[in-house]
Amino acid sequence: MPTTANPAPEGLRARKRRATENAIEMASVELALELGFENVTVEAICERADVSRSTLFNYFPSRDAAIVGRPIPVLGGEEAAAVLAQLPGELTLGLFRLIFASIGHSNVNSDVARLRGRLAAEQPAARRVGTILLVETGERLMAAAESWLRAHPELAKLAGEPEREASLATNAVYAALTVMAGGWLSSVGDVEASEAQFEAAMRQLRAVI
Repeated sequence: MPTTANPAPEGLRARKRRATENAIEMASVELALELGFENVTVEAICERADVSRSTLFNYFPSRDAAIVGRPIPVLGGEEAAAVLAQLPGELTLGLFRLIFASIGHSNVNSDVARLRGRLAAEQPAARRVGTILLVETGERLMAAAESWLRAHPELAKLAGEPEREASLATNAVYAALTVMAGGWLSSVGDVEASEAQFEAAMRQLRAVI
């Protein structure tokens, strides 16, 4: 099964950017747990993360996104097709690759993920917002998958049903990411969301099904 080549080591600029992003996210979730989701202000996040208001909004489109996570700006059109074309006939793995190609890196901060999981469990308002963001990302993935299948019907596994296949593939990817999240939550700091982990999670799902 095709896999990506080992990525080049991150440069200093990328590491600094990710450190700032992690600091904003950590500050945001900690404050939400301490004060309640609705009571967190942009000013409080900036003060704890030691960043300016303009820096926060350079990284996140809204206060809510800083707390529960922003919707992934999934690549579309020719950019999405170029990623999916790397794995013809492997739509789920292609969509997994598309997610992280859209993000720009394959790192997940396990500390932030763990706190967000706690926040979602404890505060319904945060859980609702997080669910909406997941749905938005899912819709974008489905659109990219459906477009790909319509352009390449010979690769479809469900003949004549590109919309249904795109939906099933996207939901399978989400299920595998949920399995992978169990490992992230037991880690510390940044961890890589690798294709090997994804393939292992998919094997586990297939075994259960």
